[in-house]
Amino acid sequence: MKRKVVKRGTNRRRESGKMKGTLGRLLQVQLHHHQSSSANSSSLFARNLLDSEPDDPSTSASALDLDAADDKDFILSQDFFCTPDYITPDNQNLMNGFDCNKDNIPCPKSPEKLHTLKSKRPRQGFFPAIIGGDGLSRYHTDFHEIEQIGTGNFSRVFKVLKRIDGCLYAVKHTTRQLHQDTERRKALMEVQALAALGSHENIVGYYSSWFENEQLYIQMELCDYSLSRNTSLQLFTEGEVLRAWLQIAKALQCIHERGIAHLDVKPDNIYVKNGAYKLGDFGCATLLNKSLPIEEGDARYMPQEILNENYDHLDKVDIFSLGVTIYELIRGSPLQESGRQFLREGKLPLLPGHSIQFQNLLKVMVDQDPVRRPSAKELIENPIFDKVSNNAKA
Repeated sequence: MKRKVVKRGTNRRRESGKMKGTLGRLLQVQLHHHQSSSANSSSLFARNLLDSEPDDPSTSASALDLDAADDKDFILSQDFFCTPDYITPDNQNLMNGFDCNKDNIPCPKSPEKLHTLKSKRPRQGFFPAIIGGDGLSRYHTDFHEIEQIGTGNFSRVFKVLKRIDGCLYAVKHTTRQLHQDTERRKALMEVQALAALGSHENIVGYYSSWFENEQLYIQMELCDYSLSRNTSLQLFTEGEVLRAWLQIAKALQCIHERGIAHLDVKPDNIYVKNGAYKLGDFGCATLLNKSLPIEEGDARYMPQEILNENYDHLDKVDIFSLGVTIYELIRGSPLQESGRQFLREGKLPLLPGHSIQFQNLLKVMVDQDPVRRPSAKELIENPIFDKVSNNAKA
């Protein structure tokens, strides 16, 4: 079948009877519901997303290959698939005990705008069979999936483009269906922790969440990379480590003051966005008062009291984990599978090239006795960070 190249200035929508191919057949079913109300928004959406296209129609047509034409056809035909708010409301009631601070829940800074459509995209599977009982999939209608950027034991994370605003986000969703109410409540603890924390410059931003086909989807801020990618690539200088150390300590102070423990602090869960360090992945988050179930994170970063099921000082668990994370960053190599027992015993080896003040602070963070470990607030107030704070203000 001969494939047409879409030229700028031509009528981008054809009558439903003339639509050809798999995309046309899929869209015909829904076109008559949306045709009259979406014609104007369609052209505006197309102009925004295709603003890098040349003004000369003949130049544009000759420069496009068939794949690019298909991509444009696809996006132009999808803009009226904006899921109504009443189908999957963004604001859900918090059920599991996290207090939502309504005075502190503005959205994070504006997400990154997508200025071009020249990035690689999957060539197939535009309409996977993930359709809810109402016949609409919020994920596949509101977002265009670009690539997978992360995976875990129970979830995957994708870089996506939101069709209605043209911005890039990260969307995390569970890999298996959550049929039982207990499974759903457990999965929702991450969402409720993020909602209760609100906006903080050193915590990965949270935008929305919903259930679809018994899976939980979480729309979050898209970051540049995580520190796990850097541990095997470079050794951090003391100054670089101090900057990350201070910013994650500020994130921990924020969550601890709201009565929440993270319980999975590690390089994998520390992200970088425009030079700022952000704590993410609250899948193991719980309340400091132990009123919610406790599921510790990566054993390599856990202190001995957690392995012994002593949960009396959950905030100090995060401090220990941050200390082990800092140790891993300056060593430039990942920890062995079970972690380092000498670290759990508070026996920090000498670190050549690093100041005594640096080593002493790190040593007290991994102290075997959680009571002797500093709080996040005490960490931030340590004089070692004065130079870092002054540089940031400058």
